[in-house]
Amino acid sequence: MSRFKKFENNYTVTLFSLILLIFIGYLDYLIGSEVSLLIAYLIPIILISQYRNSQIKLLFINALFASIIWFIVDNNLRHYTNLFNPIWNAFVRFSIFMIIGLLILSLKEKYKKVIQLNEDLKNINEEKNKFIGITAHDLRNPIGAIFSFSNLLLENYSKEIDGRGIKMLTYIKDLSNNSLLLLHDLLDVSKIESGTINLCLKNENYIAFINEQINLNLIIAKKKDINIKLDANESEINFEFDKNYLSTVINNLLTNAIKFSYQNSEIIIKISKTNNQTIKTEIIDEGQGIPENEQSKLFNYFQKTSIQPTNGEVSTGLGLAISKKIVTQHKGIIGVSSEFGKGSNFYFELPLN
Repeated sequence: MSRFKKFENNYTVTLFSLILLIFIGYLDYLIGSEVSLLIAYLIPIILISQYRNSQIKLLFINALFASIIWFIVDNNLRHYTNLFNPIWNAFVRFSIFMIIGLLILSLKEKYKKVIQLNEDLKNINEEKNKFIGITAHDLRNPIGAIFSFSNLLLENYSKEIDGRGIKMLTYIKDLSNNSLLLLHDLLDVSKIESGTINLCLKNENYIAFINEQINLNLIIAKKKDINIKLDANESEINFEFDKNYLSTVINNLLTNAIKFSYQNSEIIIKISKTNNQTIKTEIIDEGQGIPENEQSKLFNYFQKTSIQPTNGEVSTGLGLAISKKIVTQHKGIIGVSSEFGKGSNFYFELPLN
C-alpha cells in the first residue's frame, strides 16, 4: 500500500510538472522569439528536484520533456538552414536542465544527512547527560560520606591524632569537598542540557532575595576580609523569577568574585532598572581582572582563564556556563566587562514583565 501511494504521488507530481512545461511552452510560443522564456523552463525542473520523493529518473523525464517542448517552440519560431542546430540546442538545454537538477538533488540529500546527523548528535547528547547524571548522583553519596567522616575526625578527635594525621585528614576533607562541588555542578549540567529544568516562577521581592544571598556568602568573604555591599536605589523590586535556580547564578558569580579578589577588598552588587524593562544585576569586584582575549570563552563548559584565584581556591570551570543557561531560561542575558588588573563586572539582565 505504501509503495502504491509513493508511486501515485510521483505520478501526480510528474504529471503536474509536464502540464506546467506544456503551458510554459505554449506561452513562449504566443510571446514569440522577441521575448524568450528561458528561465521559465527551469521552474518545473527546480520543483521536481525539491520534491521529497524525487528521483533521478523523474528529473530525467522532466528535463527531456522540457528540452523537447523548447525544441518544438524554437523550431516553429525560427528558421534554421538545417535540423542539426535546433537539435544541438535542445541537447545543450537538456544537459543544463540535468546539471541544475542534479545539483539541487545533491544539496537536498546533503541537507537530509545534516538533519539526520543533528538528530543523532542530539540523541547521543541526551544519553551523555543521563550517564553524567547517574554517575554524579551515585558518586555523591560515598564522597559525601568521606567528607563527613574526615570533618568529624578533625572536629572531635584532633587531640588524639598527631600533626601528620591532621594534615592528611585536612587534605582528604578538602579533596572530597572539591569533588562534591564538581559533582554538584555536573548534576546541574546534566539537568540543564537534558531540558529537565522546570522554572518555578513566582513574584518575589528581588532586593530581599539579593540580601539573602549576600548574607550566605559573607561567611566565605570574611575569610579574606572582603566586604560585600549592595547598591540599589529601591528597597523593593517585584517580578517573577525562580529563587532556587537564580540563587545558583548569584552564588556562582559571588563565589568567583571572592575567589579572584584580593584580601581587604570590596565587592559591590548593583541593582538597577534599564530602559528595556529589565532588571540589571552587576557583581563588581576589585580583583585581578580578565584578559580581553579570554573573556569570550568564559561562559563555555570547563573553561578557565589564565588568572588564578588569590588564595589557591579551586574552580571547576562549570559555574559560568550553568549560570548562562539559567539566565537564558529566564529569557535574560548575561555578560562580562573586565580590564586586566582592574577588576571585573559580571552582569545579567532579567525581564521585569
